[in-house]
Amino acid sequence: MASGETKSGYGFDSVRLDRVERRFWREAWESMPAGTAAAHGVELRDFGPVQASVATDLAEVPMLNLVLGATQPDALAPGHLDAAVEWVESKRVRAYVPVAPAASTTEEVESWLRARDHELGYAWMKFVRDAHPPRFAAPDVEVVELASGEEAPFGAIAAAGFGLPAWGAEFFAHLPGRPDWHCYVARVDGRSQACAAMLIDGDVAEFGVAATLEPARGRGAQLALLHRRILDAAAAGCETLFVETGERVPDRPSASYRNILRAGFEEAYLRPNWTIG
Repeated sequence: MASGETKSGYGFDSVRLDRVERRFWREAWESMPAGTAAAHGVELRDFGPVQASVATDLAEVPMLNLVLGATQPDALAPGHLDAAVEWVESKRVRAYVPVAPAASTTEEVESWLRARDHELGYAWMKFVRDAHPPRFAAPDVEVVELASGEEAPFGAIAAAGFGLPAWGAEFFAHLPGRPDWHCYVARVDGRSQACAAMLIDGDVAEFGVAATLEPARGRGAQLALLHRRILDAAAAGCETLFVETGERVPDRPSASYRNILRAGFEEAYLRPNWTIG
């Protein structure tokens, strides 16, 4: 699928999904203890409708250095996007500027980025589905929803699964128990070895923070976590569920991509990520 092209049998609003994604990352940043954030250069700032976040101790991890909302109304003309990009560049991090493909300002924003010599990086595929019951059997893996971050090493699993240093657990450890968040671990061989989260925003549910420790990979943990979240999203009255993973290309693993499709999600659109820094 070409960058920016949309394709799905489900109805969805990519601008709405973009807004929910900004909330998802904002709340992850806001949940981090202030002392940890200060020690590792973790900051979040708003520039009008544009949300910029950096982690200077993870300067080469663009997944955690983001400029979100580039295609929001008034992001470009009053200079908000320019100010956000300038601030992120001053932090000397490698960051992504995701661009929602179906917004009215998409073409103008991409022209602005191209004119400043920014280049396209690794794109993310967005997937959507409605809340119909899963048509696949849940793997024989115990899935437990957490009431707080103290119950299981949710953040530690996420950090290890994403290849982050130990302190990176603090990006995710305090999400369990927050309003509208549902955080889970999957137990393999009696131990918590995989995690995943879901943020509910009205009738939309975003799935994310899916990670598995090496010993449990290939044993159905993430498929079980998808199954549970689909059921819980339906019970909460959600109508649109969405999730993302990296674009499927020959030199990158695609297990996550396959699991998402097996769970009944459809490719919705390829969301470009422009690189800065």
